[in-house]
Amino acid sequence: MSNIEFEADKIQAQFRSRTVFGSPQMPGMAAWLLKRGIIKDESSAGNVLIGIVIFNFCLAAFLIYYFVF
Repeated sequence: MSNIEFEADKIQAQFRSRTVFGSPQMPGMAAWLLKRGIIKDESSAGNVLIGIVIFNFCLAAFLIYYFVF
């Protein structure tokens, strides 16, 4: 039909592997999650890490509300 490409189709991974001395490396937390089998690929690491941050923020807000107010 038509050859329309969207910008979202081109984005493959949220974390881009960094290059140290010529060899690409995955960020540390993403590599740890991948090694433990919690995630299957590097792109899903972003979703898991954002979920962890949101959970920690909610937990901190609850604890502050419970113990301070």
